[in-house]
This record gives sequence, structure tokens and C-alpha cells, in this order.
Amino acid sequence: MKYLVVGTGGTGACIGGFLAEAGKDVAFIARGKHLEAIEQRGLFVLSPKRGKIHIKNPKIYTTELYDEKADVIFVCVKCYSIDSLIPFIEKASHSNTIVIPITNVFGFATKIARKIPKVVSLGGCIYISSDISCYGEIIMRSDVFRMVYGFRNGDPKRTMAYKWNGIIEQITNDLIESGIDASVSDDVKSEVFRKFSYVSPMSAVCAFLNTNAGELQVPGRQRDMFIGLIKEIVAIGKAMNIDIDYDIVDKNLELLATVLPNVKSSMQKDIDKGGESEIDGLIFDVVKMAGQYGVSVPLYKMIAESLSPVVLV
Repeated sequence: MKYLVVGTGGTGACIGGFLAEAGKDVAFIARGKHLEAIEQRGLFVLSPKRGKIHIKNPKIYTTELYDEKADVIFVCVKCYSIDSLIPFIEKASHSNTIVIPITNVFGFATKIARKIPKVVSLGGCIYISSDISCYGEIIMRSDVFRMVYGFRNGDPKRTMAYKWNGIIEQITNDLIESGIDASVSDDVKSEVFRKFSYVSPMSAVCAFLNTNAGELQVPGRQRDMFIGLIKEIVAIGKAMNIDIDYDIVDKNLELLATVLPNVKSSMQKDIDKGGESEIDGLIFDVVKMAGQYGVSVPLYKMIAESLSPVVLV
């Protein structure tokens, strides 16, 4: 099984690093100084459970130099990068390639499926707290490392799932053997939306109040806003007939408690750097969805209106 990880940042490096350490056939796509550092020194992943993982000679390429066909492609990039990568993903795929997008934004897999109909694009999400600590090195900031994926509801390929069940089972076994908590879901849309109900509110609060996880972990304005945003997301999910756990607020607070206090959301870190961010998919699109389904989201609207002039100038 040939694995390809597109995007060797905090998420992709951990997935690929764990697989490579377990002896799986993994290639990585990276760029710039991060790529150069990995070529020179190898890839380092610092894990609370596993200690220092060092992949000494990883197969790492730019999109221009990778010329193989992958059996499984993990797409681990920010949503604003996907359009430019579609031609590459198509080039790196064969007729039975399985693409598993790992992103913070809801609806990412459907977009890939529409643009590359020849591939099997599963829905997927991941629970991990990690980032690039320096070029060539990733630090995991929590013990949580869980992946969920599966066929999307309404995907015409779902009716022919038997063609790919063996491959998906092998992917799951490979991930588990590598130390990743992986599972297949029959309702991946709900799984992805549950993850979205955590990432979007946290991103919104961190961006609006310029705060971090520690401020959300204790009683106060930040935590109350986080909870309020989760409830607004849940209301949208119910209007979309998505199965949402009744205790999702408590579950998201439990997940938040596993994060180191100084951690900021990925979106907030991008905004702080002055570069592109996922604010469209994580905040503005939520307001659009709410309008589409007739759901009131006063907190999201306030935050969206506050951030629009700052981010879009």
C-alpha cells in the first residue's frame, strides 16, 4: 500500500511519521525551508506518548517532483490551498485511489469529489493538537491522536463500497499498527460536523478575543462564548438533519481540557502571521449556513462582522 501525505505540517507529519516509523510505504509533499530541513536532517515528531520519532530518510518531494501513483492520499492542507492542489492530486491518483481529506472545514471531501470524480473521496476528520515547532520538527501537544473516516452520505460510490472495503480495512489496520486510533464510520458526515462543532467555536473565540485555550478552560467570558457558539453550531446541525450528540457541549469541553493552556487555534496563528487563514470556512460560512437553514446565530454574526474588516482589508 502506497501512502502519500499532501501537506507535511502539524497534522500530515504526524500521520505520515507514525506510518513511516511502523515501516509503511509513505511519501510526503512539502515545500520551502520545511522541505529543505527534512531533506537534510530527516523528519522529527515529538510525541508525549512515543517520545522523539525520527524518520531519517523520508521520501519527501515537491508536487513537481513526485511522479508516482498513490493508493491512499491523505490531504492535510488548509482549505484555502486545495484549489491549487487539485491537479496534483488527480495526477498522483489511479482509478482505485482513496483520498482522505483531513481538514478543519466542513464539506471539504465533497469539494474534492466534485473536482476529481475518478477518485474515492472519503469524509474524514482528526483529533490532534500539533504544530511545526521549527523547520523539520513537529510537536504534539496532547496524547489525543484519533482519526475517523468513511463514505459520505449520498456518494454514488458508496453503493459499490465492496470494491474498496478491503483497502479501507487495510488502511485502518495500518494506522492502528502505527499507533493511531483509527476507525471507519457509517455516518462520517456527523463525525466531521461534531469535530467542526469544536474547531469552529474555538477558532472564533480565539480570533475575536485574541486568546488561547487556557482562557477557555476556566469559567469566564471566553468559556461562556465558546459554549454559546457550540450551541449555535448544534442548532445548524439539527436543521441540517445531522445526528448530534445531546452532550456535545460536555464532550467538547472535555476535549478542550486535554489541550495545553498556551495553545491557540490554527486559524488564529495564521491570522497573527498576517497570512491566509481558514476564516471563511470556519466563521463566515457558518453564518451563511445559518441563513440558508433559517437558524439564529447572534454570536457568530457578531464575530463575523467584527473580523471581516480586519481580515479582508
